[in-house]
Order: sequence, then structure tokens, then C-alpha cells
Amino acid sequence: MATPVGWSQGGSGSVCLAFDQLRDVIESQEELIHQLRNVMILQDENFVSKEEFQAVEKKLVEEKAAHAKTKVLLAKEEEKLQFALGEVEVLSKQLEKEKLAFEKALSSVKSRALQESSKKDQLITKCNGITCLTSGSRSSKRTTWPKCWTRSIRKPRGHVRPRAASVPGKNKMVAAFLLSGCNAQPLPSLLWRSPS
Repeated sequence: MATPVGWSQGGSGSVCLAFDQLRDVIESQEELIHQLRNVMILQDENFVSKEEFQAVEKKLVEEKAAHAKTKVLLAKEEEKLQFALGEVEVLSKQLEKEKLAFEKALSSVKSRALQESSKKDQLITKCNGITCLTSGSRSSKRTTWPKCWTRSIRKPRGHVRPRAASVPGKNKMVAAFLLSGCNAQPLPSLLWRSPS
């Protein structure tokens, strides 16, 4: 049988040298195997299987499609919102205009009511003054009525009477009373009828 390279026939030292070299090779291979096992463990921890990867990839595609649909719906809703905001702005401007018009009309009505109330108070004051003049005894009437009034009342009915349009506005009723020459009618009917 042939002697392997590095072995010498009959020498025990060469056999020991071969065993030492063989042991070094085996130890280095075991070390390499140990390192490879560590790499495989790390790969198992850090990497996923192809099936899991494909499932996750499919889920990602579905989520992207759902996201695109949501984006389209969001754009439509945003357009509707902008339109509604525009309508709200137009309506609020119109409401503000109507509010100003209402306040102006209300102010005008209040002013008119105040004027009418003032006119009513003036008429009541005048009526009260005339009532004071017509109430009481005959002698007190003579002392309180001016002479020109009593003269105009005593004039006969046939005299020419001026039209009420020629008398200034405030004194129309009093002028109608003074110039009517009719003592038979009660005073309120003279005051409230339209002067002729």
C-alpha cells in the first residue's frame, strides 16, 4: 500500500504530524460550521418566508387601492364642502343686507310711531285745553274765552266762512269751530268731523 504524502514509513513522528494537521482542519471546519449556523439563525430571524412576503405585498396593494378610492372620495367631499361654504358666504351676505334693511325699516317705523305719538299728545293737550274752556259756569267762560272767540261764535250762520284749506294745518279744527257759527252742535262733533 502506498504511503500518503507527508507520511513516512515507520516513523511515529510523521503520523502525529498528520493527525495534528487533520485535527486542525476538522477544528477549522467545525468553526466554519458554527459560524454558518449563526448566520442561518440570523437569517431566520431577519427574513420572512416567500409566502408571508407575498401575503404582505398583496395586502399592501389592496391598501393602496383603498387609499386611492378614499382620496377620490375625499376630493369629491372637499368640492362639495367648498360649494357649501360658498353658499353659506352668499347667504350670510344676503342675511346681512336683509338685517340692515330690516333695522332701517324698524328705525323708520319707530321714528314714525314717535311722531304720531307726539301728534296724538299734542291733540290731546289741545282737546284738554278746549274742554277746560268749555266747562264751568257761564261767567267763568266769559272770563276765560277771548273776546274774538265769543264774537266769532255769536256771528250769524249766514256769514261767509273761509275754507279749511286756507287755514294752517294745526289750527284747522279750531278754525272750523270758530268759523262755523253753529252753537247748536256739541263740541266733539265739531272737532272730529272733517271741516268743510
